[in-house]
Amino acid sequence: MSWLKKLSCSWQKSQLKRPELESMFTKPAADQWVAIDCEMTGLNPKKHHLLSVAAIHINSNTIDTGNGLHLVCRPPVMPDRDTIVIHGLRTADVENGMSYDEMMALLLPFIDNRPIVGFCPQIDTGFLNPLSKHYMGTTLPNQIIDVRHLYSRRMSGQTQGLSGQSQHLNSILAHYNIPELGLHDAYNDAVMTAMAFLHVR
Repeated sequence: MSWLKKLSCSWQKSQLKRPELESMFTKPAADQWVAIDCEMTGLNPKKHHLLSVAAIHINSNTIDTGNGLHLVCRPPVMPDRDTIVIHGLRTADVENGMSYDEMMALLLPFIDNRPIVGFCPQIDTGFLNPLSKHYMGTTLPNQIIDVRHLYSRRMSGQTQGLSGQSQHLNSILAHYNIPELGLHDAYNDAVMTAMAFLHVR
C-alpha cells in the first residue's frame, strides 16, 4: 500500500463513529472477496434511490451462496412504473423494506475488510458510499475490483478503452459458458458476477 493510500485509510478510520466496524480498516486475507450488486430506481445517486443490495462471499475458489445477503430497502420515493420493468421491484415489494441504516447495520459487517467485486461497481458504491458515510462516518474503505477491467485486461491487455463486448455482463458469462440466472435481480447478479470473477481474476 502506498503512503498516500495509507494516509487516506488512516484519515477515513479517524472519521469512524462506529468502533465495532474497525476491522473494515484491517488488511484483508489474500483469498477472500465479496461480490456485490445493487438495484436502484436509476443510475444517478443524487436523484435516484437504492432499492436492494445483495452480497456474497468468495473464499478462494468457492462462492458461498448459502450464506449471502439479499436486503430490500424502503426508499424515500417509491419506484415508478418505468423503472419497475427493469428491476422488478414494485411499491408493494419495497414499502415494507428495511431502512437504509438497518440495511447498513447488516451489510457493513458482512463486507468487513474484503475487497468488493462488482460489475461496474462504481455505480453501486456511488449509492452505498453516502449511506455508509451517514451510518458510520466514512465511505467504504475497501478495495474495489471491476470485473469488466479484469476481463478487458485478459482479453486485450488493455486497462483503458473497454470494448463494447466487455461492457456487458452477459457477454462475459457467454464467453465462459456461465449460465444466466436472470439479470436485474441483485442476488442473481451478485452470484453471476462472482462466477465471472473466478474466471477472469
